[in-house]
Amino acid sequence: MKKTLMIVGVALLGQAAMGNAANDATDMTAYFKPMLAGCSYPAMGDGIPAKYKAAVANKKVKGNPKVEGEDVITTYTFKNATAFGQPLLKAEYLQGYEWGHMKLYFKNTSFTNLRSQFKPPKAEEGFTLYKNNPQGYDYSADGTIYTELTFDKKEKSIMCSSGT
Repeated sequence: MKKTLMIVGVALLGQAAMGNAANDATDMTAYFKPMLAGCSYPAMGDGIPAKYKAAVANKKVKGNPKVEGEDVITTYTFKNATAFGQPLLKAEYLQGYEWGHMKLYFKNTSFTNLRSQFKPPKAEEGFTLYKNNPQGYDYSADGTIYTELTFDKKEKSIMCSSGT
């Protein structure tokens, strides 16, 4: 009987420890928070802050940042990370010549509940909010300077893009 109780106790402690490990995910919300206000986003091309490095499983760079005008895509794959309370799988940062984007990929589709938190840029003269719906928004001036938010349920991603 004591042996059985001991085994059950050890099993329960193991489950509790595993549950706590899952709850110890790196919260990257503060890093990506600028996306909420007008789709500003951090430039990940030069790296991410040290406090988030433990969440990085790998980093891939496609393109040559030393070649002027070449698109450079930096992708971070995360292990045990969250953003805005949702499990975050990876982040893709594209820096082009006059455009770029930040794309966050999530584990499941519950990230779509975040849409109401993402606000368009503040109104400026010459700019128009052409679209603002559950899938995102499109804010631009004459179709040349733009900021766009896209919630893609199929891809399980949120993308902020901008350009001139």
